[in-house]
Amino acid sequence: VPSGGKILDIGCGAGFISNQLAGEGYDVSGVDQSTSSLAVARRHAPSQAKVEYSTGDAYALPFPDGTFDSVMLLDFLEHVEEPGRAIAEAARVMKPGGVLLFYTFNRTFLAGLLAVHAVEFIARDCPKNFHLLRMFIKPKELEAMAVESKLRVHEYRGLRPMIFHWPFLASVLHRRVHKGFDFTFTSDLHLGYMGFATKSIAG
Repeated sequence: VPSGGKILDIGCGAGFISNQLAGEGYDVSGVDQSTSSLAVARRHAPSQAKVEYSTGDAYALPFPDGTFDSVMLLDFLEHVEEPGRAIAEAARVMKPGGVLLFYTFNRTFLAGLLAVHAVEFIARDCPKNFHLLRMFIKPKELEAMAVESKLRVHEYRGLRPMIFHWPFLASVLHRRVHKGFDFTFTSDLHLGYMGFATKSIAG
């Protein structure tokens, strides 16, 4: 993504990533359906940065075709009933040659154990059914959705909590996220995974 490029964060929530990117000089747009989350995002937006937040539907984004150099779908696709439609709409608003960055969960026993049950156990204020195993997406399924939208997936990287470190164990014991709780990249895609796809230059 070029310096100062236009980035769209779909399901931006409270704007943690959007605001950070805006602070680094990118021209960022964040879209979410939660007006309260967007209010938090606006309140913490860096001064003088190019960042705009709007209420929007991932299936019908309020932007013209070919607007963005990059679109992000981070921890989002597993929350919508039709992820393929969300990917198609993301592809529509990407410029030819644009980059789609995604992060989601694999539909496996391990993901159900950690991303569903462990999250609800550790984060006691987490809403019930925040994650549903049936809505997790296998990498091959995501790739098929991307291909349907004329996107090419280039790479997957697994992401998992550092379960053998004290902060993770302390989080389980005390049922709250412990300072130092962290994640690491891995080649194993059985839990969460991220990757990127590109849109053909020919559109």
